[in-house]
Formats: sequence, C-alpha cells, structure tokens
Amino acid sequence: MNQRFIMIYGFFGALIGNEVLVALSVEWSGKTTDNRLIAVYLSSAILGSISFLFLSQQLGLISILLSMGILLYHSKEYLGVSKIGLSPTTYNWLLFYSIMISSAIVAFQLGLGCTIPYINLIFPASMILAVMDRDIALVTGVKIARHWENVLAFILLAIGMGIYPNGSILMILAWILSFHASGLYRFKGRRYPILHLGIAWIYLLIASILVFSYDIYIHAIAVGFLFNTVFGVDVVMMDLFVNAFNRRIHVKPSYIPFILLNVGLTMRFLYNFGLSIPILLLASPLQGIGILSFFVLTLKQVVRLNE
Repeated sequence: MNQRFIMIYGFFGALIGNEVLVALSVEWSGKTTDNRLIAVYLSSAILGSISFLFLSQQLGLISILLSMGILLYHSKEYLGVSKIGLSPTTYNWLLFYSIMISSAIVAFQLGLGCTIPYINLIFPASMILAVMDRDIALVTGVKIARHWENVLAFILLAIGMGIYPNGSILMILAWILSFHASGLYRFKGRRYPILHLGIAWIYLLIASILVFSYDIYIHAIAVGFLFNTVFGVDVVMMDLFVNAFNRRIHVKPSYIPFILLNVGLTMRFLYNFGLSIPILLLASPLQGIGILSFFVLTLKQVVRLNE
C-alpha cells in the first residue's frame, strides 16, 4: 500500500507538477512558475512520500495536500487568457478539476485517518484523460473532434472509480467514450506509442470489467493503464529533459520495457486466475525491471545526446 501511495503522489505527482508548473506555464504565460514555488511543491511531494513510508501517514497526507494546494493555486495562470490571447481549453479545465477532485480525496483520507488505495488512483487516471485531451493528437495524428466525449468519460471514470466495486458500468461507459474520443482506432502516427496506448486502454477495460478481483483491478490501472500511457506518450517525459538540458531531445524507443512490463503483468493476472507455477513468481520483478529499464534506457540516450 505504501508503495502505491508513493508511486501515485511521488512519481506521478512529479510528472504532473512538471506538466502544470513548467510545460503549461511556459505555454500559457511564456515563462515557468517561480522557482521558489516549484521548490516548495517538490519538497512537499518528496516529504509526503518519505513521511508516508517512514514516519506517519498523517504527515504524508498533509504534505501531499500542500503540494495539491500549490497546483490549485497555480491554476489561476492557465484558467485565464493566455499571453497570446488564447482562452482556456477543455484540457485546461479537466486538468484543474482533476487536481481539485484529487485534493478533496487526500483531504477526505486525512480526516478519515487512513488511506483508501483504490480511491487514490483517481488522481493519475483522471489526469491522463485530461492530458490526453490535448496530447493524443501528437501521438495519433488525429485531433479530438468531440471534446464532450472526453469530458463525459472523465466524469464517469472519476465517479465509477470512486464507488468501487459498484462502478463497473460507469467505467465501461467511460472507456467507450474515451477510446472513441482518442482516435486510437484510426491512428496516423508512430507505431510505438500507439501500441503502448492501445495496450493501456485494454488494461483500463480489464479493470472496468474485472472489478470483482481487487488485485487485478489495482494492477490493471496502476501498472497496465498508467505506465503504458507514460511509456507511450513521451511528451511529458521529453518536457522534463528539454527543461533540464535546454534543448529538444529525440529518443529512440525500446521495446524491452514494454515486453518486460506487460509479460510480468500478464503473469500476475494468470496467478490471480488460479494458475500456480513457479515461473509466475517472476511477475513482480519483471514489472519492476520493465519500469526501471524504461527510465534507464531513456536517460542513457539523453545523456549521450548531450555529451
């Protein structure tokens, strides 16, 4: 449980912080957020993860709530008119509502005095639908024509995940709407990201249908849906490297992380369905190595390109 909390609010929190405080800030105001605010955000996110793991859950939740508050405070930048006169898009508003809902979830758990693992997944899952509303066209080459589908999918997914295990129908409807809005079925872009995103949406469907199995539900979303999306949509990751090295980075993708992650996850599902053979003990290690190898291989290429 602790590892999932750190993965959601530590790892994904860092990605979302970069998206909001750096990438979106530059896009909307022409400059990044004040470095002091970024430092406070990162400090509170890191403190929250460390506290949750080694000190107390309450302190961890308070720190994460502070980091969420910073993201909410910064929303005034991208919910107004941009520097070049653009009005907020569906992406901007979904981003804001995802952070607001997630803040309420953290505050609820703080008042409750304990954490509810499945409800915390609403933060990264809803954020993916928000980011995909804008970035999916960069991957598929097909612009979202019906933004209302993605908005409705966002609402249904948040509600469905929030009332687990009774939200299966709502989640399936959200999957149908988001998949249709994404245009993944009529892509024109690169095969690598399309493969990852296609697999990611399959895992979301699996989680929506197999809600009766808690372990399958959690891992289908937390590992299958989220990490395949991160691997496939490298826009956010590349933003991190662009801001770190002040230059545009082009990284050649590797299928090794994809294979390791998804083979490991498939093995875990087979175990959940009752298959018990020794080789299935490799399920978790394969997933971990797959995730780690993605970042190692990506960072290795980035460093070489900047030598």
